[in-house]
Amino acid sequence: MKIVITGAAGYIGSVLCKEIVGQLPFAKISAFDNLYYKQWDHVKSFLTHDRIKFYDEDILDWSTNLTQAIADADYVICLAAIVGAPACDKVPELSTDLNYNWYEELLGKVDGSQKIIYPNTNSGYGTTPEGTICTEDSPSNPLSLYGKLKQDTEDFLRKEYENVICFRLATVFGLSGRPRLDLLVNNFVYRAVKENQLDIFDGHFRRNFVSVRDVCRAFVFAMRPTNFDSMKGQVYNLGADTLNSTKLEFAQKIQEITGCELTEHSNKTDPDKRDYLVSSQKLYNLGFTPIDTTLDQRVRELSVFCSNIEDTEGMFNY
Repeated sequence: MKIVITGAAGYIGSVLCKEIVGQLPFAKISAFDNLYYKQWDHVKSFLTHDRIKFYDEDILDWSTNLTQAIADADYVICLAAIVGAPACDKVPELSTDLNYNWYEELLGKVDGSQKIIYPNTNSGYGTTPEGTICTEDSPSNPLSLYGKLKQDTEDFLRKEYENVICFRLATVFGLSGRPRLDLLVNNFVYRAVKENQLDIFDGHFRRNFVSVRDVCRAFVFAMRPTNFDSMKGQVYNLGADTLNSTKLEFAQKIQEITGCELTEHSNKTDPDKRDYLVSSQKLYNLGFTPIDTTLDQRVRELSVFCSNIEDTEGMFNY
């Protein structure tokens, strides 16, 4: 099995490479990443293996290595992106090229046999009325350039390419080869540990979460041949339904674990207006079950990690 992973040295990609090597003994990975966040020292242990060939390349350049690897691939997992609304807003042209335009070129490089796995974000649900649980049939309402580009790419791939599975990822949390301390849970733990204080705005806003390990487990689940054949052409929410919660609820869990102070403010609002709950039951019905159904273990790991770091260069996507 030959696998191409773009963004292989990123937050999800580094963990995914390790998961594939551990779970798929005949898989060989062509791993592409331009090390945008100068993260090689963090990820090299995740990408150093005799079944992983790493290419320090920008996929927008369409090198001979990338073109040939995709032509030969059984699977193409598309993780390279400018990720997050703040990061996309800083470089909108690059974000459009990488998060959307590149996929138009990709479909000119494949012959239809390659199986594509594409991660969208479930932040495309935007805001929903209280009591609403978003399913894959719920309307999209992205509130940012990032959300719009990801949704547009999902729509394009599903319309133009049969051999594709799209996941809509919940807000991801947990440790990785390339740590991200801007993600909501990770950031709250970082501030709780370093500042001993959490300030919460719009604590009633709701979100859905999933651990980075469960994201990678779901990708490997989809790569099992019988699973891919039954899943292709479809979109699947990917979250832990037990981790549908308000910002205040998960902040209180972090307070319980770290012992930090917690203050909820009513005189200011959060510029991030996403507010939704999500069901991943469609994926669960196929046999996938998340392992991290509570925040506890991963928050404790993050707490230890944050206690021991001084240099956070490359750990924030803005």
